[in-house]
Parts: sequence; structure tokens; C-alpha cells
Amino acid sequence: NKGAAFERNIIKRLNGFFEEQGVAIRCKRNLDQYQAKNLCDITIPGYAIECKAYKDGWWFQKAWWEQVCSAAGDDIPVLVWKFNNKPIRVCVPLHSINAKIAKNNARTVVLTLEDWFFLLKSSFDAQKEAA
Repeated sequence: NKGAAFERNIIKRLNGFFEEQGVAIRCKRNLDQYQAKNLCDITIPGYAIECKAYKDGWWFQKAWWEQVCSAAGDDIPVLVWKFNNKPIRVCVPLHSINAKIAKNNARTVVLTLEDWFFLLKSSFDAQKEAA
């Protein structure tokens, strides 16, 4: 229940972000993840998102990152996690921030949720300019 509630919270925040940015994307929980292996919790164009919420801890587990990388395919893996009384954190590969960095999901950076939203906005703005 805790994990599902966290997924719904992240979806609500993502959908609010998309609405604020005028981006015609609505995301929802991937309920098929409970039926099949190698599926992420949430998908948005270009990104595969895995959410984890636990009572105790501080840093993400290597297995969580491996899970989202396995599920991501050609999309950018995104790990969103939270422990009780700690801020939400987001792990993404470095190449998702700087296209000049070779694609290597083993090289990561950890951000706040707000900073990841800033990166998403930059990405969507660049796509609008290119169109």
C-alpha cells in the first residue's frame, strides 16, 4: 500500500507539472507491472520511472537501479525514492542531463524532485523549439 500511494503521489505531481507547462501528457500507474516482469511503475515519453517508498534508510539500493534500467529499454531510467521523514530523491543517468556524455546508465546523478522537474521542463522546451 505504501508503494502504491507513493506512485499515486508522484503521478499527481507529474500530471500537475505537465499541466503547468502546457504539455499534453497525462501519466498513470502501470498496473501491468504486477502481472509481468521488467515493467516500470510509470512511463512518460522517453522515460521509464520506478518509485520506491520505505520506512527506513537514506540511499537507494543498487537492485532498484538495476530494476529500472532493465525495464527502461531505450528510454531513460528514472528512480524516484523516499524514506520516512526524508525528502524525495531522483536518480537519473548523467547522459540524460548532458547529451555530450556517452550513454552509460552506470554513471548516475541524484537530484531533488524539483530539480528533476526543471530538467524535464528543459527537455520539453528543447523539443518544442526543435519542432
